[in-house]
Amino acid sequence: MQGPLEDRLKAAPSLAALHGLPFAKMTGSGNDFVFFDGRDVSIEAVTQPEVVRAICHRHNGIGADGLVVLEPLAGEADVRIHFFNADGTPADLCGNATLCSTTLAATLGLAQADAMRLSTGSGLIRSRVDGLPSIELPPVTDMRLGMPIDLVAGERRIGFVRAGVPHLVVLCGDAEAVEIAARGPSLRWHGAAGPSGANVNWVSPMSEGRWRYRTFERGVEGETLACGTGAVATAALLLRWGFVSTPRVLLRTSSGRDLEVGLEPLDHAEPVGYRPTLRGEGRVVFRGRIEAL
Repeated sequence: MQGPLEDRLKAAPSLAALHGLPFAKMTGSGNDFVFFDGRDVSIEAVTQPEVVRAICHRHNGIGADGLVVLEPLAGEADVRIHFFNADGTPADLCGNATLCSTTLAATLGLAQADAMRLSTGSGLIRSRVDGLPSIELPPVTDMRLGMPIDLVAGERRIGFVRAGVPHLVVLCGDAEAVEIAARGPSLRWHGAAGPSGANVNWVSPMSEGRWRYRTFERGVEGETLACGTGAVATAALLLRWGFVSTPRVLLRTSSGRDLEVGLEPLDHAEPVGYRPTLRGEGRVVFRGRIEAL
């Protein structure tokens, strides 16, 4: 439902200013984003909350899980990633958006494809394109193998990982059977996850060493087809829980594509931690110009 008339009138000038702006629509294993080249747009203009919501709206806008602006830099980093959830809130890190950023930054000539430095709210990330994009994410050290959260039918244990952003990970018998729309909100806002809540991931084993996972994402407030940091969080806990013995974990997303997580143990880390890498899809679906929102 639209807001009061005065709110729509207030937002109209900023939306009208978007006419003609070029964008790229990208997907990372079904986790989709609208991208802007910071050389073509005013970053402030396209990242106002009402503008982000209008662009990401699935019916009246372009439609996306989030919005990204790539800002060219000089010095320690090549590119700054400005990431916003579909509800207009900023986030420090999004794994699939960073994979997509790697692909697009190379395509636009903003950085070298084989050695890229990306600035994010979670720090500097090194990435490259070798067939598929891969990124080196910040170390994961904040892990809790159990959480004081009551389990429901089908759930076996719940842990917590901060992989740039907070995640709950729920080991369950069958991730496909989880009613995420019903269970997701109560876990996403559970007090044990902190005042800002957490993303929630359900994971169960598949054949051939793969794991099926599904994610309820903050800022989208619903299930997304993939979540890169959720894949890292899930893989880290599977390793800590002892369900996988290899430092490379394949996770099947809801789009049917796989994300590959590598976990290198941190030397002499206390508490135990990992240096994760994430490899997966970062694909331009189409390019266009905004007509009217």
